Amino acid sequence: MVRKPNSNLLMIACLLAASINPAGAQTYPAKPIRNILTYSGGAEPIARLIGQKLTDSMGQPIVLEAQTGANGSVGAALVARAAPDGYTILGSTGATQIIRGFLVKDVPYDPFKDFTPILHTFDAVSTIVAHPSAPGTLKEMIEYAKQNPGKLSFGTTGTGSAYHMAGELIQLLTGVKLLHVPYKAGPQSITDLIAGRIDTAISVYATTRQFVESGKARNIAMLNNSRFAAIAEVPTVGEVIPGFQSPPLWGGYFGPAGLPQPIVQRLNGELNKALAAADVKALMDRAGLMQVGGSPEQFAATIKSDVERLQRIVRAAGIVPE
Repeated sequence: MVRKPNSNLLMIACLLAASINPAGAQTYPAKPIRNILTYSGGAEPIARLIGQKLTDSMGQPIVLEAQTGANGSVGAALVARAAPDGYTILGSTGATQIIRGFLVKDVPYDPFKDFTPILHTFDAVSTIVAHPSAPGTLKEMIEYAKQNPGKLSFGTTGTGSAYHMAGELIQLLTGVKLLHVPYKAGPQSITDLIAGRIDTAISVYATTRQFVESGKARNIAMLNNSRFAAIAEVPTVGEVIPGFQSPPLWGGYFGPAGLPQPIVQRLNGELNKALAAADVKALMDRAGLMQVGGSPEQFAATIKSDVERLQRIVRAAGIVPE
């Protein structure tokens, strides 16, 4: 006589198995973790330092791999297609994850459907800088622009960049008309600013700092939503223009869609711990990056807010994906 399995015993066994090894989190990581980076420059050494700290604390190597092709979309697409097991994670930026989708048709990933947010790591400190002959404050610039529509110029790293979006939002909130001058790279706009060919430029603090310190340019305002200690005297745009919120200036970590929550929480906790280390903070300060940290849910909310704000700006500016 064949006995039927006891359903209660089967249920208990399944619950025990799930509690012992929820999505493999109890033994995670059991092998090296591949960390795809979509960016380089001053933020890359920070990613390497954080990777070393994770290697030390998690007991498995974090193998960094730069995939910056197509403004980072090559690396992002690679992670979007990876298995959601925690062994392929992404270090990326708002420019790659969000803004690119407003500029290019058929981006091979969806910022919501294809990724699991893990940690908002940093915000790049970014400022509006002016030629010494330009109006002295952001408020004065807005007044000048109201009286002289289309004459006050601002240089950026290109049409559709975070800095272009910031300039468009300033126009949207104040009703002024500015002259946008796009460049292929931030240093080119600063070169023209110093030469007096443009009035202002919006760029990363790490690029503008030396020119401000030498008196060739002046900080007018910060794009970030809070002040930066090294230039604490410089107000944020939001302090001058009510309703202004920073464009996506962030860098952060993601996994593929469907990454199990125990693994998300493990990575988030380890990354927050690494981010709080004194040597990481010191390196970020030197690179002109503001530490953020926090929960995956907070990062997801930031991304959602950024997308909604960019949709509004893109419609107002008439930007069409190419």
